[in-house]
Amino acid sequence: MPTADAPPDRFAAGDTLRWRYSSADYPANDGWALSYRLVGAGIALTITASAEGTGFIAEASAAQTGGLSVPAAGVPCTLIGYVIKGTERWAVHRAGCLVQANPATATGDLRGHAAKVLDAINALLEGRATKDQQSYKIGERELTRIPIPELLQLRDYYKLETQREATAAALASGLGGRPRTVLTRFGRG
Repeated sequence: MPTADAPPDRFAAGDTLRWRYSSADYPANDGWALSYRLVGAGIALTITASAEGTGFIAEASAAQTGGLSVPAAGVPCTLIGYVIKGTERWAVHRAGCLVQANPATATGDLRGHAAKVLDAINALLEGRATKDQQSYKIGERELTRIPIPELLQLRDYYKLETQREATAAALASGLGGRPRTVLTRFGRG
């Protein structure tokens, strides 16, 4: 079972989470207990860590995280870790964490904002091929379309943003950074 060296900064509902924590100031074998609390809009989850020598292993099961109600867009949360011994309580971790929808049960579009906008721009460009008017007026109403050069600039921008989203998602899931390009040369034969 893989164990991370730190709490996640993002995960999907339904994922199993497991990470280590150790500190010379709060050793598990000296009576310290460690817990984490994940809180966000409509989300609350307590994760109790188990002692392992002088350190701790924090774990949340797939059933625990699968019970979180997460919309397709995800929920930004705060993960707070604290140690307790007797009447003392000390915060040892506080960081943002994005909880994403469970891909096994989610409905709707799980793509990022940039990918959705890029598709909309491409659809606009494809639709514009049959409509050459940039603006027109019907009665008192006037409609002005975004000029094609501006749409092309927006498309280029959102292509880059979509690539950034994909790279960030790949890094977060441990799949590495940039997508790889394989170059092939075809010669005359």
